[in-house]
Amino acid sequence: MIGSGYLRKSGPFFLIWLAVCAVLIFVSLDQIVSGVGWGPDDQLRQVQLRDWLAGQSWFDTTQYRIAAPDSQPMHWPRLIELPLAFVTLLLGLVMAPSSAETAALVIVPLAALGIAMWLVAKITSQFFDRNVALLAAALTATAVSIIAQLRPMRIDHHGWQIVLALVVLWTMFWPSKRNAGIVMGIALALWLSISVEGLPLSVAFIALLAWRWIISLDEGVRLFWTLTGFLGSSVLLYMVNHGQLDVALNYCDAIAPAHLLACAAGGAIILPAIKFSPDSWIVRLIALAVAGLAALGVFYSTAPQCVGSAFGQLDPLVRDYWLVNVREGMPIWTQPWKEIITLFGGSIIVGLVSLAYIQWRKPEAIDRQKLFLLAYALMWAFVVSLLVQRAAAVAAAYALPLVGWAVHGAFQHARAIKRPITRILATVAVVFLILPGPLALGVIDMARGNGMQGNTQIAEPAASGPDCQFDDSLAQLNNLPPSYIVAPFDFGPKLLVQTSHSVLATSHHRNDAAMADQIRIFTSKPETARSILEDRNIEIIMTCPNEAELKTYAKKHPDGLWAKLDGGEKFEWLEPITLAKDSPSLWRIVRK
Repeated sequence: MIGSGYLRKSGPFFLIWLAVCAVLIFVSLDQIVSGVGWGPDDQLRQVQLRDWLAGQSWFDTTQYRIAAPDSQPMHWPRLIELPLAFVTLLLGLVMAPSSAETAALVIVPLAALGIAMWLVAKITSQFFDRNVALLAAALTATAVSIIAQLRPMRIDHHGWQIVLALVVLWTMFWPSKRNAGIVMGIALALWLSISVEGLPLSVAFIALLAWRWIISLDEGVRLFWTLTGFLGSSVLLYMVNHGQLDVALNYCDAIAPAHLLACAAGGAIILPAIKFSPDSWIVRLIALAVAGLAALGVFYSTAPQCVGSAFGQLDPLVRDYWLVNVREGMPIWTQPWKEIITLFGGSIIVGLVSLAYIQWRKPEAIDRQKLFLLAYALMWAFVVSLLVQRAAAVAAAYALPLVGWAVHGAFQHARAIKRPITRILATVAVVFLILPGPLALGVIDMARGNGMQGNTQIAEPAASGPDCQFDDSLAQLNNLPPSYIVAPFDFGPKLLVQTSHSVLATSHHRNDAAMADQIRIFTSKPETARSILEDRNIEIIMTCPNEAELKTYAKKHPDGLWAKLDGGEKFEWLEPITLAKDSPSLWRIVRK
């Protein structure tokens, strides 16, 4: 009876998830067939997974085929690779290794999507009935920023960040403050261990608990166990990821000993204060301030280079030519207007408008205290998403309960309309409520006649040269012996996945010295570029004439090596290599 009851309750959710998975697999079929992740981060994670399964140490995340011989470790821990490795090894018992890997790249992101949808349903059920909760879970598939991170072949860490962000919010509704604090602390530690991008929202949640403890002692238990769980889990995860605690090794782009020491210093002051809970709110406030100052003092004294920015030590050349062009890490006002509408003109805007409407009408059925928690999380996530574009996924996830309520209510009102034509039009209008931004863009494009033109541009390769995006083109490089290649940043990881070659640099900042040299190669005058190539022992130059990175080099440095090559100039020390008609442009460096 228990089993059948569970199936009755969970069956609709699983059917919704399976339907979403089927659609995502269908629309991602070409990428799945290629066996390669969507973007540079997915592809390099794929290489990192292969290296580990081939025998590279768990604690060694160095990519030795990047920037040899001074290769740097990646800033990603191997935690994300655990489910990928498990599925790959398990399926490898019954299928070819390459097929098992591809299956893992499909299954793991979709499993993470299922967890995210389930968490959305659990959070929504705190406010609304089961039908709205199921609808909110289903609407996860319409949130562009979420699906972009939780689709087949998307194995970067951003999908798991969404899952952990939802776990943290969910625990805020738990009646057991001790259990909720422990789970929240562990989730926050995992979130920051995966990526320090979770820091702003982590601070926001802990700040809320601290404020409630100061003004009324309400969240003392939850705050105590959150901080205890966070500190203990952070130390444990660091040891699991690195094997040792070297206080002199402080990278600014990931949780480092400096962060742990700072947390320990603050915790040594604030945890006893929470435990003994002084009656005076002023004393509690002073204890919190002293703990914060102690943490900041320890952090500044152990890692002053990390104060202010995780990229403070980045080579200025790399910052000016690469970092500022990584759109997903830039503020929303730097993005193209169509991208802004696509990302924010869906669940985020509908969620914010719904929140404002609820605040105005104040329906009695909604728990005001719980609504405050959801509103607090959503507003903080929204502010962060304005500063960092890729953070929009978490804001979209937090908005889904409100979107589910709005769509369900609108559909109910539409069905209640008696006139058939009006009822049909109103029902259709509900679809625009689900995806107002993307649908509006579609209407605009159709009105401008851009639909057919866009398809034509996609179907026909540009006439200016071969496109490195084509997997077959890159695969032709396997006809060459393993070589050390300099290629555009974003295509380096794809070379590592599909060939046995090494590359000078990829779009990953730990190797910023190599990235700076790569920029100098393409932008310097030919003889200077030749000197850098020979000093780095580069054997082959590979270019993709349609790549935006190279266009920037040519525009800013018309006397640079790439501008000369793109203009058809020939050099006796560069020997053209022709593999096939549609292969990338290749030159072999002839030594002096």
